[in-house]
Amino acid sequence: MRLPAVRVTLPQTAYVVLGLMSVRPRAGHELAGYAQGSLGNFSPVTRSHVYSELDRLCRLGLLEAHGGAPGAVPYQIACTRSPPRVRASQDWLEESPVDPERQRDPFLVRVFFADRMSSARLVAILDAYETEARARRDRLGEVAHRLADRPHATFRRATAMFGVRREQAKLDWIADVRPLLLAAAGSGSVREGEEC
Repeated sequence: MRLPAVRVTLPQTAYVVLGLMSVRPRAGHELAGYAQGSLGNFSPVTRSHVYSELDRLCRLGLLEAHGGAPGAVPYQIACTRSPPRVRASQDWLEESPVDPERQRDPFLVRVFFADRMSSARLVAILDAYETEARARRDRLGEVAHRLADRPHATFRRATAMFGVRREQAKLDWIADVRPLLLAAAGSGSVREGEEC
């Protein structure tokens, strides 16, 4: 007798872990590294998130842990024959709305208030942001190139290509606004009475 599917609502990080585990079985440390190097470029996933979600998913019967050394326990998607049959990952992908993008960007907060910082500090944060964006663009470009001849990786390659374009847009933005920001910073643009 086939049991009906049970709907489970989980935090997004749990669905990310479940999705990554559906690619292939992995140990916790391997999964954490894979998550940070792939989806971590778009949706922050920390090692502690991965391990807490592995525990949760095992308790819910969505993953199975097999014997191994601490930190190297291999996990895999639980057998769909084990009752009750749970379709959490598929339901999340097929039915849940895509939430609007929300991000906290401390760099842009600093730029917003840059009229209160020294020109030297402004140059330093612009340089650091540019260096990081260039490194991420190049790293994701290598991933997209490596996946180009793998038809089964089309969707993962598409996300890497998005990352390349996003990082390039940041670099283009820096090139456009750097002269404007530095000119304004050098002009002492804080208006009288705004120092408080």
